[in-house]
Amino acid sequence: MRDLPPLFDTDSVRRFDAAAIAAVGGSSILMTRAGQAAWQRALDLWPAAMRLVVVCGSGGNGGDGYVLATLAHKSGRRVQVIEFAPSGTRHADAAAARQRFVEAGGAIAAWSGVLPSADLVVDALFGIGLAGAPEGAADALIEAINAQDAPVLAIDVPSGVDATGVPGVAVLATATVECLLPKAALRTGRALECAGQSSCAALDVPASVERPRPAAALASVGHLGASLPPRRRDSHKGDHGRIACIGGDHGSGGAILLCAEAALRSGAGLVRVHTRDEHRVALLARLPEAMSVAEDADPAPAWADVTVIGPGLGQGNWGFSQLHRVVEAKRPCVIDADALNLVARHGIALPDGAVATPHPGEAARLLGIPVADVQRDRFGSAARLAERLRSVVVLKGAGTIVAAPEHTPVVLDAGNPGMATGGMGDVLAGVIAAVRAQGLEPFDAACTGALLHSAAADRAAQAGERGLLPTDLMPFLRTLANPA
Repeated sequence: MRDLPPLFDTDSVRRFDAAAIAAVGGSSILMTRAGQAAWQRALDLWPAAMRLVVVCGSGGNGGDGYVLATLAHKSGRRVQVIEFAPSGTRHADAAAARQRFVEAGGAIAAWSGVLPSADLVVDALFGIGLAGAPEGAADALIEAINAQDAPVLAIDVPSGVDATGVPGVAVLATATVECLLPKAALRTGRALECAGQSSCAALDVPASVERPRPAAALASVGHLGASLPPRRRDSHKGDHGRIACIGGDHGSGGAILLCAEAALRSGAGLVRVHTRDEHRVALLARLPEAMSVAEDADPAPAWADVTVIGPGLGQGNWGFSQLHRVVEAKRPCVIDADALNLVARHGIALPDGAVATPHPGEAARLLGIPVADVQRDRFGSAARLAERLRSVVVLKGAGTIVAAPEHTPVVLDAGNPGMATGGMGDVLAGVIAAVRAQGLEPFDAACTGALLHSAAADRAAQAGERGLLPTDLMPFLRTLANPA
C-alpha cells in the first residue's frame, strides 16, 4: 500500500520539536500556537462549555495549558487551573505563560486531591515528556480526571501514555489535539482508547524544517481502492487464485468453514478445504462453492497459489503433520491460530513469503514473553516477531499492526470492539489468503487483507458492536472488495 499518512515515534517528534523551535524563533511561539490550537478544538467540540478545569504540569505541556486557560478566561469562561508542580515550574516559557494567566485574572490552585466540577477538563499534565508509569500523586490526579463526568481534551498526548504505550494509569481523553506530528504510539493498544478522537495541529512550522523519517503509516478504508483494482472483462477463475484451507480438527469445523467462506467472499477464484471427514457434509451444505478433501489425503500444497493453515487445526498429530507438509512445500502461506501455537512449541521455521496472524496471546508464546509485555509495546513486539519469523506479521488487536523486515510498519485505522469474538481471526486468515492469491506481494496482501477485514467489521457493526458475528462480515467483504 502506498501514499499512506505517516506516523512518528516520540524521539523523532522531540527532534522535530527542537528544529521547529529554532526555525520559528523560540519555544514560546510554538507553545502559544499549541494552546491556541487546543482552545479552537475545545470550541469546535464543546462550544457550550462554560466551566473549564485545566490541569497543568510543570513542563512545556503545562505551558500549552496555561495559554488555553488564558484564552478561555478572556472569552468569558470560568476557568480553574489545577497546578501539579511538585518541584516548581521548571520550563521558562511555561512559567511566563503561567504569569500571563495570573495577570489576566486567572485562578490557580495546587492539586489537593479533589477536582472542581466542570463542563470540560483539559489535560496538560505531561505531554510526551513522560517515561514510565505515573506514580504517587500523579497517579491519583489521573485517576481523579478519569473519575469525573466531564469530557476531557488532552493536549499532545493523554497523560500516562509514553513513547511505546501505556505503562500504568493514563488519562482517558474524549479527544486529543496532537502537536506538530501524529504519534504512532496513540494508534494501537490501550493508547488508542486513551486518545479518543485524535486530530493533529501542525503549528505552522515552516516547510524548510525537515520532517523525520516515519516510524509507521496509517491505513484507512479509503486506501483499499489502490490495492483492489477492477477485474479485466476477460478474466476467469484461474486468474484470481487457488486457495487451500487446512484446519478443522475434531469439534472445530466451523473455524475452517469461516476461513473458506471469507476467502471466497474476498474474491478467491477457487477454494479447497482440507478438514476432518466429519465436517465435510456441513461444508457441502453451507458452502457448496468450496471443494473438500478427505482428511487422510495429501493436501497437495503445490495445487494452491496460497495455503492458509491453522483455523481449528488443533495441536495434535493430525494438525502437526498438515503444518509440516505446508512448511516443507515452501509455498506462499498464511499461518494462523493453532498453527502458530505449533510453530511456537516446536520452533518451526516458516517459508519465505509467509504471513503470520497472531493475536497478543499467540505473539507472547512465539516471543516467550508475557502477554502484558506484548501489549505494552505493540510496535516493538510486532517488529521483533517479524524478525524472528522472517515473515510478515499481522499483530491483531485494537490498532492492528502489520510488520515485516525492511518494511515500515502499517497500523490500521479501522476495527471495533465488536470483533472480540471467536471466529474473527479465522475470517481474517481467509481474507488475507484471498488477497495474496490475487497477486499482491506478502506485505501488501497482509495490509490490504487486514484492512478489508476490519473495514467490513466496521460496516457490520453499524447495527451494534455487541453481538457481532464473523458471518456478519461476509456481505461487507464482498462490497468492500469491489471499491468504486
